[in-house]
Amino acid sequence: MFGRGVTKRCSRCGSGRLFKSWFKIRDRCPRCGLRLEREEGGFLGAMTINYMVTALVWLVVLVAWLILDLPDLHVPALTITSIAIAALVPLLFWPFSKTIWASVDYLIYRTSPDYGSREAADRASGNGGRS
Repeated sequence: MFGRGVTKRCSRCGSGRLFKSWFKIRDRCPRCGLRLEREEGGFLGAMTINYMVTALVWLVVLVAWLILDLPDLHVPALTITSIAIAALVPLLFWPFSKTIWASVDYLIYRTSPDYGSREAADRASGNGGRS
């Protein structure tokens, strides 16, 4: 299921076409009806994943830059590269972070007996399935 999230596919059925645009995920999977964002604010996990990936990419670039560029460190070029990473990686990784988070969410809540139906998914807004 996690592999499906990494490839922008539905956690439950593996179907694609989960996005209306690069930044807008559908409410439900068009094939199986799985609710992709179960609640308001459900994107916080996706934002955290996106931030962690961006920080990891920046850290790898920084370490490689330091190894290759020391002792004559070119600070302006490193600064521009860091700004570019901080601006581009979150934009490019956003849809992947959304489907990865949807996979994590599905892995956690699929054990609930109410998770199977669309109506139950609507009720289960992070409060244990209670309305």
